[in-house]
Amino acid sequence: MAWLDESYGSRALAWVRTENQRTVDALASDSRFERYAKEAAAVLTDPGRLPVARQIGDMMYNYWQSEDRPLGVWRRTSRSTWLAGEPAWTTVLDIDELAETESKKWIFAGADCLESRCLISLADNGKDAHVVREFDLESLEFIDNGFALPEDKSSTWWIDQDRVLVATSAGGGPVTESRLPKSIRLWRRGSPLKEAKTLFEGGDRDASIAAALVGAGGRDGFVAVQRTDFFKQAYFFVSLEGTRAPLPLPDRLTLKGVLDDRLLFRLGRDWMPAGYGTGFRAGDLMAISLSDLLFDRTIANAELLYRPGQRESVRTVRVAGSTIYVELLRDYRSALIEISEASGGWRVRELPVPRNRFVSLLGLADQGLLLEVQGLLEPGMLVLFDPASGELRTLYARSGAFDTAGLVARMLQTKSRDGTTISYTIVHRQDLDTDGSNPTLVYGYGGFDVSITPRYEPVFGKLWLEKGGVYVHAYLRGGGENGPGWHSSAMLKNRQQPYDDMIAVVEDLHRRGIASPGTTGIMGRSNGGLMVAAVMMQRPELLGAVVVGGPLIDMLTYHLIPPGASWTAEYGDPRNEEMHEFIETYSPLQQIDPDRDYPRPLIITSTDDDRVLPGHARRFAAALSDAGHERFYFEDEQGGHYWELAGGPAPGDWRLRSVARAVEFAYLSEMLFTPGRFGRTEASR
Repeated sequence: MAWLDESYGSRALAWVRTENQRTVDALASDSRFERYAKEAAAVLTDPGRLPVARQIGDMMYNYWQSEDRPLGVWRRTSRSTWLAGEPAWTTVLDIDELAETESKKWIFAGADCLESRCLISLADNGKDAHVVREFDLESLEFIDNGFALPEDKSSTWWIDQDRVLVATSAGGGPVTESRLPKSIRLWRRGSPLKEAKTLFEGGDRDASIAAALVGAGGRDGFVAVQRTDFFKQAYFFVSLEGTRAPLPLPDRLTLKGVLDDRLLFRLGRDWMPAGYGTGFRAGDLMAISLSDLLFDRTIANAELLYRPGQRESVRTVRVAGSTIYVELLRDYRSALIEISEASGGWRVRELPVPRNRFVSLLGLADQGLLLEVQGLLEPGMLVLFDPASGELRTLYARSGAFDTAGLVARMLQTKSRDGTTISYTIVHRQDLDTDGSNPTLVYGYGGFDVSITPRYEPVFGKLWLEKGGVYVHAYLRGGGENGPGWHSSAMLKNRQQPYDDMIAVVEDLHRRGIASPGTTGIMGRSNGGLMVAAVMMQRPELLGAVVVGGPLIDMLTYHLIPPGASWTAEYGDPRNEEMHEFIETYSPLQQIDPDRDYPRPLIITSTDDDRVLPGHARRFAAALSDAGHERFYFEDEQGGHYWELAGGPAPGDWRLRSVARAVEFAYLSEMLFTPGRFGRTEASR
């Protein structure tokens, strides 16, 4: 099956075309398919979506896709009109027009701006790899002979108008075994990239490399962050002359900002800095002297700003003058605190944001905090929050995308196999039957310290909840919902834990009479795709449907498929004999049994996924067929990595995303609402 690993191999693409047609023909024969596609398209192009914007100078910039601009426009309005809720948008860059002119399906992938100059990233069909071009916000044109990089998984950081730092394989830049850039170079305006001076170079097995704190503390240099594995970092101060010195920071932290001369960070594990009588704990929000770190390379004035509780995790941190605002995840919902300096220490004050909501701290504006507030059944709002008075002023409110009448959301708990309490959020009709007849979709992720939290999901709401389905969001170990320990409890040889957690949630739904095996579907993407595939292999009798999205599948060779080698800190290295033996116990490709009865899964990915390559999904589909098992396979024409909860890579062409969502929900409806036509099939032998 090696030929299936060639993302653009002619034989592989011919196989994909055949599989896609077979899947669409089967599912489109149901009248719901076309309706789902139209409804998804309407949701994705809804003009009532929130115009989330970022400030550059005195203007607010927003990327926006619409029915007549499927690739979108980058647009702007004045800060005053945006804050008044009456923006007067003008187009800065029309991506559809650019794509047509250049015959490339460009997707806007962000802009890094310094005053009026921006380094704009454009991704071909949404891939991680992208081109970089310099753009002038005054003339609204790309700069001739400006800074520009060809397609690569590159990163850039402005130093000043005439100098940038670049990490790229272009111009002869070296790469790691994962084929990611491993050096940071100083590139001067007007000089060829190949002449850019290398200031820092990492190792062959590094997960990534980055620059941080450029010019911090008035120093003419930056901090190089060398991720020796996906979670462990080494830090160096690097001057622009190329000298470097190691910094004594803990090897697992997340930088959170700068307050005066204090560097703020969240600890990834317990830390005992030299000279301190008491240590600090994983998850703590810390401050140290920035000048002592950069000038003397010492840890001085280490202070604990906030210690999260057992079911808390620090998320976004914003600094406003001498005050720190922290967005917390607490019991799987949001909280917001204010931290300010007081005599003898730090004062922490809880802020009265809406309860039982998901609150995102987007930034600062008009002496207040810019927040996005949403609930499972409450459409999002952009609000300006006054920390002093607690007053909320709504700037924009999203229109409702689906009918929530009669729906309720609640949190339930169960025990995993080892006794750990696992929580899950469930959304259902008030008059829920308890005879196991409810079509129920369970979503989970469980990995990489990523907090997956329930939000207002318009596509899921329209295509699933509104149709009578039950939606469950499972909080599995491996995520970041309860701090670093929740993540580390599912790493390496603990990788079975999130699979046990998902199984426990499904079994609890059956015990409560909410669902039964024939009405239960599970869904996961990326690492979550691996999770649901593993659960399907281990406990197929519990399930009636499985959506395996953008998955890792062959865990014995994942490190050979770039950038897989960068993830060995999470999964373990199969080149290690002991880890190889353990990984084989759950790797879905190796666990396929021709004599077991599996639910017929939908395996869905993207040809242009350059993070978890489609070869994983293709091989899973082919191996199931070879073992005599039925399955659906669909390869989305919209590119990018398949991780987003609400489907597909975002942003992307809504015309393609709507088809992919129709494939997913027509499949789920066929399998769980009206089982029989594509129900469980016995293996062929």
